Amino acid sequence: MSTAILNGAFVGMIYGIFAIGLVVVYRATRVVNFAHGETGMLGAFVFFELWSESGHPLFLALLAGVIVSAGLGAATEWLVVRPLRDQPRVTLLVATFGLAGLLLVFASRRYGIQPRFIDPIIGGDGPRLAGLTLKPTQLLILATAAVVLTGLTLLYNRTSFGLRMRATAVDPYAAGQVGINTNMVSLASWAIAGALAGISAILISSLVVFHVFFMTSLMVRGLAAALLGGLTNIYAAFATGIMLGVFEGVLGYSVSTPGLTELTIAGFILVVLLVRPTGLLRTEY
Repeated sequence: MSTAILNGAFVGMIYGIFAIGLVVVYRATRVVNFAHGETGMLGAFVFFELWSESGHPLFLALLAGVIVSAGLGAATEWLVVRPLRDQPRVTLLVATFGLAGLLLVFASRRYGIQPRFIDPIIGGDGPRLAGLTLKPTQLLILATAAVVLTGLTLLYNRTSFGLRMRATAVDPYAAGQVGINTNMVSLASWAIAGALAGISAILISSLVVFHVFFMTSLMVRGLAAALLGGLTNIYAAFATGIMLGVFEGVLGYSVSTPGLTELTIAGFILVVLLVRPTGLLRTEY
């Protein structure tokens, strides 16, 4: 059970990083991006192609994968979100659904739909903690989560651009009236979110069966974490992601019925949102 909780916590950190990307986009543009998973998926496939198939250095493959996802995020804002900015939010939501489908079609034609298995980014044995052995991949997840949270905290609270991002999140119209370039804030937010999607996809790629649809389940869990965290609080989204990961790990350890985990998570989310529509934790900008 202890191992299940530990593994669930680290997988939950990946859920949390992914959910933070959804929150960053929603704060900036009030759009739930349903192409977030596919944006990360393509970055992960670029990483896989460069590292596992072409033998390029690990750092170069990682950098290329994250840059591709960030570029896709920025392109989504520029080509899809910005032209539809004045349309009803449901139109933007449907547009991101459509984009997700296009990215899946492209990936299926480019990479095929056959499953693959990726070796862990870092192999070997890790240190022992309280009788449990930590894997190097888990330490990498922990370090990545710390860098992401620290970086975003410094960006939002210690830089002028971050303050402009927070102002835009509170009231885009008022921010534009005082001279803030809301277009640039929106573009940067989508690029950051795309990078976080790519990071999440690369981190989880060695823990799952790797194919073009592998981010679908992560999208469900990441969206759940973002919703339960209130969609505007990056720390709440990350914490809720960990909670979901632990819950999933314990449930998977206790019950082996296929599909029960997903059904239970969906029911839990529905109950929480009915009781507390703003999420489990207080939202803030």
